[in-house]
Amino acid sequence: MNYKAALPVIVAAGILLFQSASFGDEAGSPKVMVNGAIVNSDVRIIDNRVYLPIRAISEALGADVSWDARGQTAQVNFKSDETVPNVIKSVCPGVVGIIGNYKDSSDYSNEEKYDEGLVHATGIIISQDGKILTNAHVVNDMDKMAVVLSDGTGYEATLLCKDTESDLALIQIPKTGLHPVQFGTEDDIEIVRTVIAIGTPISFSLRNSASIGIISGVDRSIDSAYKLIQTDAAINPGNSGGPLVGMNGKVIGINSSKFSGAGVEGLGFSIPIGTINYVLAQFQKNGKVIRPGLGVDFEEDWAASYGLSDTGLRITALQSNAVPGIQVDDMLLAVNDQKIRSIVEYNELMKNYAPGDTVYLKISRNGVIQNITATLGKEN
Repeated sequence: MNYKAALPVIVAAGILLFQSASFGDEAGSPKVMVNGAIVNSDVRIIDNRVYLPIRAISEALGADVSWDARGQTAQVNFKSDETVPNVIKSVCPGVVGIIGNYKDSSDYSNEEKYDEGLVHATGIIISQDGKILTNAHVVNDMDKMAVVLSDGTGYEATLLCKDTESDLALIQIPKTGLHPVQFGTEDDIEIVRTVIAIGTPISFSLRNSASIGIISGVDRSIDSAYKLIQTDAAINPGNSGGPLVGMNGKVIGINSSKFSGAGVEGLGFSIPIGTINYVLAQFQKNGKVIRPGLGVDFEEDWAASYGLSDTGLRITALQSNAVPGIQVDDMLLAVNDQKIRSIVEYNELMKNYAPGDTVYLKISRNGVIQNITATLGKEN
């Protein structure tokens, strides 16, 4: 449905006057809140009226905004009630169920062994020639994998690449003409945005089940090498490897884990699109992920897991390929002027570099700041 005047607003020169929003007092920085969430945009108060860009407030209300430069018209398009089912219908052909025997050495719990001798999970099609992305922990514990497409047809799958640190793996089936999903961007990942999780929860007969929620947090880390997306969309055993989808129908994450237990609800975690793109590029180029590093072991401050640490990472051991000039008990404070406060922050920063790149390290040694030039090696 298209509306040109669906709100108590006045539109002029691309600026929206919104007269019924709540906003902060004039003593501080003015803020506009919609449905309890702060709209991140420049806000101006002129003659006791609140002005901000039309796109900011409209998107906060669930609308899309387009600008016709020739006609000098701002078009506000509110999404209909059919948005969610249409998104699910568009994505499901690219979502598959994965089933196989569990290995004797697997660490699957009894809860995850749904059928005798079998385990299952989810994946997404990323190319027409049968390449499928899923979680590494899925393929680690699965033997004789089979992939079942959304139309019910099944194919034996082979493992192409896997990376346990990112928990991503690439498998392939002998089938062409498939419907790959579309990837979103990191700009699509924002707190309170609506998302849909699609997967194969609890029973293989429940393939392509969907649950809806919001992005509850970003930049989360829960015993992971990289940052994760937190969502309250229902993620259950078997959803592993399935997509987290934005309301534009594009995949912004791969569902990988959840907190569970008595009194725990709505704590699911997904690998964000930035890490997905990084790993897939490495798979295509090298067949595996080759990480740069300093050739050292780190220990982070206990407060780092709470986001409170500002002390850097302590170097606890030197490997055989350690860069010259670093010593045990040095504190790594920054790489190329980028602060390092946790191992996850370090890993995220290293995604920007490759072995052989030169970086500048800020080190604290016995309380004395030192600057070291280092050439990154390959992580063991």
